[in-house]
Amino acid sequence: MRRGAGVVAVLVAALVAAAAVPAVEAQPASVAGALDGRIQQLVDLRILRGAPDGDLQLDRVANGGEYVVILERVLAQPKVAGQQLRAPEPGTESSRWLRFYAWSTSAWARLRGVGRSIRHVWFDWGYRGTDQAGWGIERSHWMFVSLRNAYLDDGLIDLSFDPMVPMDGTQAIELMLTAAGFGGEVASVRAQMHDTVTSDPVLIVCRQHGLDAVMEYAGQPLTRRAAALLAWRLLAMRTAAD
Repeated sequence: MRRGAGVVAVLVAALVAAAAVPAVEAQPASVAGALDGRIQQLVDLRILRGAPDGDLQLDRVANGGEYVVILERVLAQPKVAGQQLRAPEPGTESSRWLRFYAWSTSAWARLRGVGRSIRHVWFDWGYRGTDQAGWGIERSHWMFVSLRNAYLDDGLIDLSFDPMVPMDGTQAIELMLTAAGFGGEVASVRAQMHDTVTSDPVLIVCRQHGLDAVMEYAGQPLTRRAAALLAWRLLAMRTAAD
């Protein structure tokens, strides 16, 4: 009898001791280890996302589709508002013009939004992922919406783009420049130099905009870390966060 009571006492003590030890839970990579602050910002904004276990896989080579998705998430972020104008006195000519400007700007934005939605619906209706007019993925694929927006709204890619091919650093830089609004400059420099092969036109445009540092990724496979840092550079240009 005493022996049985002793065994029970030992088991109870063991359970109490186990309960006193805090459980160790798996943490996302962004929490478990210190990240570059720029990458952490992308994680916080849900621009850069990892596997279900939180692993960001920063050293893995990124394919073209996931890089475009990251750029599109940056472009979806709101821009920093421009300089606020001092409100004029009510009832004045300046006040009436300001109200008209605000109304027309809002109306134009709504009209563009309607047009964009119509284009999206029409494209979705006619899209077939298995034929030559698609990207080899179905509409249910997680990349589809971003690729569609990159094609229809932002002019980053065309229908010949293969989202599953590993992304080259030079191409990634050029896509980032296009997303930033500098794609026309790259095309102009290429035409003037008659150079459709080398990365020299990209380098020239980068230097014009103080982006020399991103050229370190040129001519090599693009890792997810490099993709994230290029995306952060685009975010900094759009939000004046640099």
